Amino acid sequence: MDSRRILINGLSAWGGGSSSTYLINLLRELNRDSRGFDFTVISPTGMIPPEVIGRFGHIEIDFPRRGRTIARVLYEQTVLPFRARHFDMLYCVSDVIPSWKPIPTVVALRNLNIYDRTFFDDFRTRTLFAMIRAGIGRAAGIVCPSRTAAEAIAPLLGLPLERFSIVHYGIAREAFDEQAPESPPTPYLFCPSSLERHKNLEVLLESLPLMDDLALEVWVVGGDSLEPEYGETLRRRAREEGLADRVRFLGAVPYREILDYYRNAAAMVFPSLLESFGHPMLEAMLTGTPIVASELPIFREIAGDAALYFPPHDPEALAAAVRSVLQEPEATRRRIEIGAQRVQEFSWKNSIDELCRVFERAIAAGR
Repeated sequence: MDSRRILINGLSAWGGGSSSTYLINLLRELNRDSRGFDFTVISPTGMIPPEVIGRFGHIEIDFPRRGRTIARVLYEQTVLPFRARHFDMLYCVSDVIPSWKPIPTVVALRNLNIYDRTFFDDFRTRTLFAMIRAGIGRAAGIVCPSRTAAEAIAPLLGLPLERFSIVHYGIAREAFDEQAPESPPTPYLFCPSSLERHKNLEVLLESLPLMDDLALEVWVVGGDSLEPEYGETLRRRAREEGLADRVRFLGAVPYREILDYYRNAAAMVFPSLLESFGHPMLEAMLTGTPIVASELPIFREIAGDAALYFPPHDPEALAAAVRSVLQEPEATRRRIEIGAQRVQEFSWKNSIDELCRVFERAIAAGR
């Protein structure tokens, strides 16, 4: 029997964002084992390296840098369905799905900011939401990276939760460089976070003067391309409050190098208010780094008892949680051991096995 042909819509993969990271891990695992499918990837020109594409087909599309989101969405609604006609299935990795679907289509709903517009309520998010809602009803499969995200999105789209397949992300040690990191000159808390409002980095700045160790620093790794004004506000606030020497905004770093920052950290602090998954939880569990995270259902779903939690708007509680990590080594060690066991459940093999079962059902239903 000929391999079933699947077109992966990777047009949202721009410059190292979450879509790019997801695609890299997806394609790495599918190149290892394609599960009987024949994949082709469509992506913006130059954004997915040939070594990531591997043995699969690749279609590259040139988009203008200015207005690229609008251009991408228009392409997905008009040209993409025609290009997909010769495939057995279309997989859209980033929420948007064509309204007209000539073949079975599976979509991953991954960006909670489109649905819960507490932080991003503008023309872009409202338009994306309207387009998703218009096309989602006839999707052959809907996947979400967590049950928490599916429970939040389903009622907003008017869909029963049973329509959603929960496919957790995975993590693979081989995706990272294995280097012996140098010990930093001062202890630090590591915060892997883009500089965006829903990441709640203010509470981290507010907690820093409350820490017992006044030499303790905060290292933030992540860019501010979506909200540069907010990034500048955080930097200015650190300067005005006399924290500039203790808070390092390091910008984006290559994904392969990210684990070095975890390995040397006193703890990984993740104060976010809105996430569909929370991949830093897996990275911290993989490296044996203590986790301090905001008390959100999604983080409980991923990390369970491997993390220490705090009310997300309470800097005193955050400082107390860090104090507990540093001053109660036995309890910290137990949580690290729980994390080492728990992270084994989150492999990319398991994730893509489950995803391909969704593909199987979608193709079978479309015959």
